[in-house]
Amino acid sequence: MPRLVVKSHRPWQFALAIVLLSTFFAVLTWLLLDNVHWTAIKDRIRLGDDYKRVLQVNRNLEKENQRLREKVVTLQQTVSLDKQTASMLQDEMASLQDQIHKLKGELEFYQGIMESTRDTEGLNIYGVDITPLSMDRAFLLRLVLTHVVKGDKVAKGSVKVLIEGVDEEGAVQKFNLSDLSIEDAPALEFEFKNFKRIERHLTLPSGFEPRRIYVQIQPRGRDQTLISKVFEWSVADS
Repeated sequence: MPRLVVKSHRPWQFALAIVLLSTFFAVLTWLLLDNVHWTAIKDRIRLGDDYKRVLQVNRNLEKENQRLREKVVTLQQTVSLDKQTASMLQDEMASLQDQIHKLKGELEFYQGIMESTRDTEGLNIYGVDITPLSMDRAFLLRLVLTHVVKGDKVAKGSVKVLIEGVDEEGAVQKFNLSDLSIEDAPALEFEFKNFKRIERHLTLPSGFEPRRIYVQIQPRGRDQTLISKVFEWSVADS
């Protein structure tokens, strides 16, 4: 016998279930989207703050970099000034040493004169000094005369200087100092009380090798005899 099954027909329940499911998915979707949205907003805010911090750090680094650059420039200027000062001090020290050397030479010169005049009276040829110059075969000749007498008597007269040597062939030659002088110097005459230093710049002829220097002084006045001395050619350190 067939069985009859009775089913209740409730269409509103089905619709309610659909509505509830739709609402659930809608709320779930909104929550998910809202969470993503707020995360993005938070990240953007955080990135904004980080960007501000980076900008501030960058500004600080630029300021520090500028300060260091200025310090480097100052140090470079200081080093440059120190180098200039050191160079000036070195030049000044070299000049002072040169002056000291010259003064020492002058002191030795006067001491030598004082020593030589102890046992010598009257007019005398103290010595000859030869110093090389920067020009090739050029020299400075210094001739020193002394005069030791009582009172204030003045010595007057003339000087003759001959330089003897050999040429390239070995032949002996003599040159008058006036013929070898670089400048137009006056005649070798003297007038002094105690001592006299005569200086002349000279150039030796090519191939001429000097050996000796002959010096003659002729005092002016009656009964005055010729005074002569011979010196070896010896070049002093410049």
